[in-house]
Amino acid sequence: MEEHGMDGRILGYDPSDPQSILEYAERLEGHTLREMTDAKKIADSKRRKGSFGNAMEEYYFDYAPNSSSEPDFAQAGVELKTTPMKHVRKNDLVAKERLVISMIDYMDVVNETFETSHFMEKARDILLVTYLWEKDADPLDYEVIMADLWTIPEEDLPQIKRDWETVVNKVRAGHAEDISGSDTMYLEACTKAATSENRRKQPCSDVPAKPRAWAFKASYMTAIEQGLLDRKTGAGTSLARKGQDINLLGLVRERFEPYFGRTEEELAQHFGISKSLNRCARITKRILGVDENSKIEEFEKANIKPKTMRIKRNGRLKESVSFPYFDYRKLEMTDFEDSDFHDELLQKYLFVIYREDEREDGVYRLADVMFWQMPDKDLDEAKRCYDQMRQNVREGHAEISVKSTENRCCHVRPHGQNGKDTRPQPHGRPVVKKCFWLNAGYLSDEIAKALF
Repeated sequence: MEEHGMDGRILGYDPSDPQSILEYAERLEGHTLREMTDAKKIADSKRRKGSFGNAMEEYYFDYAPNSSSEPDFAQAGVELKTTPMKHVRKNDLVAKERLVISMIDYMDVVNETFETSHFMEKARDILLVTYLWEKDADPLDYEVIMADLWTIPEEDLPQIKRDWETVVNKVRAGHAEDISGSDTMYLEACTKAATSENRRKQPCSDVPAKPRAWAFKASYMTAIEQGLLDRKTGAGTSLARKGQDINLLGLVRERFEPYFGRTEEELAQHFGISKSLNRCARITKRILGVDENSKIEEFEKANIKPKTMRIKRNGRLKESVSFPYFDYRKLEMTDFEDSDFHDELLQKYLFVIYREDEREDGVYRLADVMFWQMPDKDLDEAKRCYDQMRQNVREGHAEISVKSTENRCCHVRPHGQNGKDTRPQPHGRPVVKKCFWLNAGYLSDEIAKALF
């Protein structure tokens, strides 16, 4: 029986057959919607974030865009998701943004289980259509670079379930207003509202919370899409063993626990690592069981960066954590939300913690591991530091830094080789190279809250 679309035309695929849907979608690869449909213009293409996806539904698959709770191809049980990638650095491709799956209904989600949740209904079988985003291009001219049927990999399910439960447990505890992207690894509850003032009721508290949606993080989508694109196995090393049902922190801790209590020197000797500036980073790779030049699949998916943290006997960090130096001219022209600093604050870290020996000064022993990302509630304080430094630059006083005593989370100080290592500023003479730092005291408190 022939199936017809919105305008009565015969569909070019069988909407009840996932393979037929995929084969039809694959015809788009290497082409644009302008080439493959009769679409001439997308209304409000610059403002409507979902304009490409809506156009694909309407003009290529010939069905009306909707907000139904059922999968887009209901007969086949397949959800259509379009997602952009972009070129960075040496023409590498990365996901431009997170992949939103569905809105979270706070009133209903507290009564769901992960396996039978609305999220899993939407995410179980996805037709993933990936296109190449280009700045200022009309969405009709985006090139489709891949179409594939995708389901959550078995090895990722334990961590995604843990992420889902972390969010839902906050709702059950009456704290939906405290949900943060830093809570989770692969899956997040991202804010989803027309304005920052929008709020929704939650079932276990009278405090209204921001509307949120289930979404796979951009780092996770980068790893997934790169894997689908190159079809290579062994491009990275996985920490999980086949059939192992354990979350990511559990996997990492399992590797580290046999070495807790050993000094840096003992670990270096054990792994045959000579003295170098990155000795602890090399030790971390060896403990995790990967070669120094290998990537860890789970870390790629969650955008995790290992970081050695040395804690002194008094419980304070030995030193603050620096970011790359900034360009004074770029700082003046860029809002915090669009800045490199903002992106760096969204970085998730594996803190590999060494504690100073109780008896031997300057001797540090491997003590613990934890994941950390700056909580959403602290981003406003970091923004205050950024804006203060930006104002200094605007007034021609880039030589004035933001002190650690002026901001709870961050500060600014030189990061050059010497006083002659300068950078130009827009309203005055060149100034010594500087960068933003996370305060040692702030990080000490964050580690203590997580571990004690």
